[in-house]
Amino acid sequence: MKSKMQQVGAIILTVAALGFITGCATTDYYRLKQTRNDVDWKMTWYRNEVSFSAIPPGFEPQVNAAYQAYQAAFDAALKQAGNNYNAPTPDNVKQLADQLLSVLGSIPVVP
Repeated sequence: MKSKMQQVGAIILTVAALGFITGCATTDYYRLKQTRNDVDWKMTWYRNEVSFSAIPPGFEPQVNAAYQAYQAAFDAALKQAGNNYNAPTPDNVKQLADQLLSVLGSIPVVP
């Protein structure tokens, strides 16, 4: 029978190995695919609200300008990544996506 020390050592080694494997498998960067998904669902919401005349006038130029700037930067980043949506999102694209989402989040919906 193994001693307690050997059992505890084996458990610690197993946990450390699993932690190392899991840590290596994760990524800590934001991908183009996630950026696109975050923007797309919010733009779909916006377009639906516009079609029902639920967006106050004056927001459309702001949203259009922010979306065009984001889309141009996103398309350039995607092209640079070789159309790989799993590539990390560049900082400028993140910033423009955040600005667009901020504009969309500031829109009061008219009931």
